[in-house]
Amino acid sequence: MIRTLGFSPSLDVVYIVDAVTVGAIHRPSRVLRSAGGKSLNVARALATLGRPAAAIVPLGGRIGEVIVDLLAQTPIELTAVPTADETRMCVTAAASGALTEFYERAPTPSPDAVAAIIAHVDAVPAGDVLAISGAIPDGLDVAAVVAALARCTERGVRVAVDVHGPALGAIIGGAHPWIVKVNRSEAAPITGLPESAELAAHAAGLQRVGAGLVVLTDGADGSFATDSAGRSWRATSTRAPGAFPVGSGDCFFAGLLAELVDGTGIPQALRIAAACGTANAEAPGTATFDLATVEACLAATLVREGDSAG
Repeated sequence: MIRTLGFSPSLDVVYIVDAVTVGAIHRPSRVLRSAGGKSLNVARALATLGRPAAAIVPLGGRIGEVIVDLLAQTPIELTAVPTADETRMCVTAAASGALTEFYERAPTPSPDAVAAIIAHVDAVPAGDVLAISGAIPDGLDVAAVVAALARCTERGVRVAVDVHGPALGAIIGGAHPWIVKVNRSEAAPITGLPESAELAAHAAGLQRVGAGLVVLTDGADGSFATDSAGRSWRATSTRAPGAFPVGSGDCFFAGLLAELVDGTGIPQALRIAAACGTANAEAPGTATFDLATVEACLAATLVREGDSAG
């Protein structure tokens, strides 16, 4: 079972409009609502790929109830931990290939909610995957989360990480995760290298801190992976980038995890992950791709071994 953990869920709303004009009234031709935040995006992408998925998130207020209702329509096994503050909303206006985004800050879960979440983390069975992703709200007890993830690693849970900020280095150093999936800008504060440094150098820096398999996404330039034995691969696509990239990294993460859990080798897992991320960007909303588009994107995705990824 792949279980996702996030501390910053949201109700994601996408308005499809012809144009965005400051000061004007807009009447969307289409409105999409989904249970969002990176960890829930990963869980929904896993469900789309036909993989069993479970999610642990704090949810509060009426928006939290809406998210519960939305996820009740999916096969995702939801553990909704009650918290005092209203869950946030993230709104995107999509017009002619341009996205105008309004992201509320995630509230900090109450200490009781964090304690309850950690209790659920401590109950994850050995052999499962626990994927933590998304922003860590200000004021959250990061040390307690790191300790819980370290206990997971110690008892045989495979911890996968896609977070940013100071918590990233703490989690890598404390929990020694199975997988770290980040981008250049997220890796640079941990490695101490310029963002423009070769991805191989960023990956090596993350592994020195304690990461296992490192996967670095690089936007339209593809992605790069290196394992603990020093083997590396680069994935690129000849397909034109889509107009809706929000959530593509989460879909990439889901595809990567799904394939690795199934026993697929890293090169093919990286290829499928890249295809999932590309497919997501071709439709409005997050994790709304379809499997036929993934297959089409696979045909345009190439994985090369030994690329240093500048």
